Amino acid sequence: MRGSKRMLVMKFGGTSVTNPLSVAAIAKQVRSNLEQKPIIVVSALSGVTDLLVKLSNASNKGEIQDILAEIRLKHQQWIDNIFSQNSPCNQNASAQIDFYLEELEDIMQAHDFSSSLARHDSIVAFGEKMSSYLISRYLVNNKIQAERLLATKCIITNNNFGGADFLSDETILHSKKNILPLVENEIVPVITGFIGATVNGETTILGRGGSDYSAAIIGYAIGAKEIQIWTDVDGVFSADPRKVTNARLINQLSYQEAAELAMFGAKVLHPRTIQPAVKADIPVRVLNTFNLDNHGTLINHDADNTHHVKAVTWRKDVPLINISSPDMFLSKGFLQRVFAILSENNISVNMLSASEVSVSVTLDNVGNLEDALKQLNEFAVAEYRSGLGSISLVGEKIMDTPLLMQNVFNLLEDQGLKAEMLSYSASNINLSMVIASESIEKIVPKLHDQFIIS
Repeated sequence: MRGSKRMLVMKFGGTSVTNPLSVAAIAKQVRSNLEQKPIIVVSALSGVTDLLVKLSNASNKGEIQDILAEIRLKHQQWIDNIFSQNSPCNQNASAQIDFYLEELEDIMQAHDFSSSLARHDSIVAFGEKMSSYLISRYLVNNKIQAERLLATKCIITNNNFGGADFLSDETILHSKKNILPLVENEIVPVITGFIGATVNGETTILGRGGSDYSAAIIGYAIGAKEIQIWTDVDGVFSADPRKVTNARLINQLSYQEAAELAMFGAKVLHPRTIQPAVKADIPVRVLNTFNLDNHGTLINHDADNTHHVKAVTWRKDVPLINISSPDMFLSKGFLQRVFAILSENNISVNMLSASEVSVSVTLDNVGNLEDALKQLNEFAVAEYRSGLGSISLVGEKIMDTPLLMQNVFNLLEDQGLKAEMLSYSASNINLSMVIASESIEKIVPKLHDQFIIS
């Protein structure tokens, strides 16, 4: 047991910390949960991380100044919307933002980073530094004892700049050391999402959307009772409600179902969020800052088998490589050789389908694609295909659904479509297919109607 299990981790995303109405809702939720020892994790204000990425890549002084001015404007508008004009809170917040922008300007001219990626992470981390300061000041102004805490003091990572992984033992040690004293003194920690630090103290980021992951890491490290992800939707739906009008809110998901949905296209959760929660068996709840009465979606170890297919998710622009060889079936280590080449060229595989003479893989990223294809073609025929997308049906024991495969093929055939690749997970949770990207939005509502609504 790493904590009292009374503590509640509450992560608020960019839309939640940017909108004045939702900022008030944050304070309301924190106040109503004070007995549960809330720990807050926040994202940057909406649009700020994109500006910081742009700043990191900027080269001339004029462009740098323009971006810094835009970042300042976003935060000053927030300050003016939240704090009374000319009030001490307004003036202090403005001064602190100016201080951060001066720091950013200094970093843009610095040459003492271990690598260009380390410099990039240090720059991009400022979004959460600024938002966490502002949210902590807002809570204090509303008579809630709160203190901003940089995640660089809690989440200790490896040196994989741009997408770091946390080091478990070090993170538990530093999180307990820096978070628990605040909680014990009834102070609400407001922690920067998205960022961590190496053992040597260099700032790292956890990858885009990594504030969800930060919340899960913190929850794991301190043994929280629950991890709440507050966003701008009511929870996890059976499909994207913006594209499928009759999508249903899912009340409960297993950890495995949620992980599959995140991996194969659902935008509500960062794909790595579930991993730390599973390790410590901590429930995760997805909630809507703009709809406080909604119960959201609960994610835990329980598998609800009342409906085998729970959700349909999809991704567009999914690259595919077909690798064929007549000798593949008899060739020892063929797949091992294929994956070694992909790994060496920084190419991550998302889906796999194999037969006796060929293997097809979809890619998360293309990495050094040209070099990989050249190496693969030395012992096989490798064909790269674009213009494709993936659709995944997700649910516990999905392959036990009667006539699932037959009904999928019949539906595709009725629409004049062909699956270029079919793959299902060994865990019996996911059935995925690859089709032309342009056809996805036409077929997804029909799959949803047949397997979820009917």
